Amino acid sequence: TFVHDVMEHTLRAAKARGGLHTLEKAELHALVQEAIADYKTRVLPDLSEKSARFRYLFDRLCDSTERIMDEVADELKHSDFEPVAFELAFGPNGQLPAVTVCEKGNTARVVGKVDRVDGWLKDGKLYLRVVDYKTGAKRFDLAELRYGLGLQMLLYLFTLRDEGGKLFGGYPIEPAGVLYLPAREKLLNLPRNASEEEIERAMHKELQRSGMVLNDPAVLHAMEHSDTPQYLPLSSLRRADTLASAEQLGLLARHIETTLLELAHELRDGSITADPYFRSGQDTACTHCDYLSVCHFTPGVEGDCHRVLTKLPADKIWSSLKGGEMHG
Repeated sequence: TFVHDVMEHTLRAAKARGGLHTLEKAELHALVQEAIADYKTRVLPDLSEKSARFRYLFDRLCDSTERIMDEVADELKHSDFEPVAFELAFGPNGQLPAVTVCEKGNTARVVGKVDRVDGWLKDGKLYLRVVDYKTGAKRFDLAELRYGLGLQMLLYLFTLRDEGGKLFGGYPIEPAGVLYLPAREKLLNLPRNASEEEIERAMHKELQRSGMVLNDPAVLHAMEHSDTPQYLPLSSLRRADTLASAEQLGLLARHIETTLLELAHELRDGSITADPYFRSGQDTACTHCDYLSVCHFTPGVEGDCHRVLTKLPADKIWSSLKGGEMHG
């Protein structure tokens, strides 16, 4: 919550001053410190009364957030995309309407909030990407879509395409992608005698965002002015998972709509079947479920069984989407 709050307020203040690219590092740090001071006043007025351990950890978090903002500033200074919205809410009290799903006379509404929306205006079209700050280890996973997981960011992106025009000057909206931004510092696990080159490579890997972006050379260059992007998720090993053509994004939009209709149908029918997903013993839907003590889900007992998520290569996923075979 703290990291989100400070990043939002800092970027808003930077935008009001003409954008991050106009600021020197000292000016940026001053904005970060102003945002931190504001957070303390609003949320932690009793900070001085907290334990020494709490104050130490909070101070360390403040230092970490300043370094994260340095990284975000560096990324945006080398990009034509710039923040156009922060904490963009979908719902009754939001800037955009809830995502509405109608199924046999019943209506389900999906509400939520996007951390940041970046835009690039080109040839009369506004290219938008959705950015989500992650202090955990969440990564975009194309394979999850087969099972109706990880839809949130793309759902917001396609809603912006359909509903965002009136919010952003009336321009036609082109979906440019979704990115998870690691809003945390990660300690590098390297040998003591690691070379500067090895450290640089390891750091580069940590700076890369996770996500999916439009496979258009002009858009990719606008996102990061480099032949060897440092921040975009364009690793040669996973390009098929992280790059999507306009046609493929359209297939994802159709798949998400179908998935939401199926969920609405299950809700209407009162389905409460316990069929949690399973990737490994450490990665199941039950791992972080608040209702585990009530559910008493036990594989192999009274019909309880997991939904095992099979890892599929990107080409098979795109082929299934194109053939409409992802459901059923």
